[in-house]
Amino acid sequence: MEDRDEHDIARLLKNVGARSQPATQAAAEVRAAVEAEWRSVVSARRQRRRFTGWAAAAGIAVAAVGAWVARPLYLPEPATVATVARVVGEVQIESSRGQWTRVAAGDTVRAGAAVRTGSDGRAALDLPSGVRVRLDTGTALAFNSLEDASMSRGAVYVDSGSDAAPNAARFVLETPAGDVRHLGTQYEARLDDGGLRVGIREGRVEVSGRRASVIGAAGEVLALRDGQVTRSALAPNASAWNWVTDVTPPFSIEGRTVDEFLTWAGRETGRRVVYASPDVERLAKSVTLNGTVDGLPPQQAVAAVLATTSLETTVVDGSIEVGHARH
Repeated sequence: MEDRDEHDIARLLKNVGARSQPATQAAAEVRAAVEAEWRSVVSARRQRRRFTGWAAAAGIAVAAVGAWVARPLYLPEPATVATVARVVGEVQIESSRGQWTRVAAGDTVRAGAAVRTGSDGRAALDLPSGVRVRLDTGTALAFNSLEDASMSRGAVYVDSGSDAAPNAARFVLETPAGDVRHLGTQYEARLDDGGLRVGIREGRVEVSGRRASVIGAAGEVLALRDGQVTRSALAPNASAWNWVTDVTPPFSIEGRTVDEFLTWAGRETGRRVVYASPDVERLAKSVTLNGTVDGLPPQQAVAAVLATTSLETTVVDGSIEVGHARH
């Protein structure tokens, strides 16, 4: 069966004859056409790849430009680092670089802003941490953050509160002559002829200069000049502190006791409150006040408030003595 099939195929091929070959020119034309088509297809593929790459690159560039343009829209607002509690005279804040505007009580100070006082200007600022800062005349102070400010000239008074722990309300005052850190205190830092003078009214402070750090206590003055530190005495009620009371922040007496009011007045004037007897102290802690003493210096406020009670005060050196009013 297999031999018969092979014989039939051989006979069929013999009858058909040899296959004719295409002309040389025709074959060349076919090869050229096929090659041209192949090149066209390859070129088209390359163009698509190149376009896709360009499109991707362009998309990245557009996204980058869009992010750069939109960047200011997504930046957070600078944090509020202080609120102006009181202003006396000319006080300005730098609203934008080189642009200064006058400050009024209730205005806020944001991180990065600077505050300056004129020859007759003073300001009292409240920080969110509870620290209170006052600026004397001719002072320039820039707030770097909630806990850091730089003084380039003038004087600053810092009050961290009577019961402040060293880490309760951190605040660092930087100056060209050294940095000041409170350790629960009231102090004044003043720049004078390239030197730094730090008077400590209450508590302690740490002053860090170029060479070393020193700690001062209440009743001392630390003077830093040319890398040297000298100490001297300064009473908490000395006249050097008088400017501080010229810009005392408002104190609300509404609903406060006489004792609370006198404690505030004592810290503002650098004096201890001394009661004539336990009975007088009990009375001071039980009598509730109302009204206002806004705008009055602490000593005048004491006289005005106590005049409405059965108590009276006498200022003796470093103390406010409180007793029954004499009729």
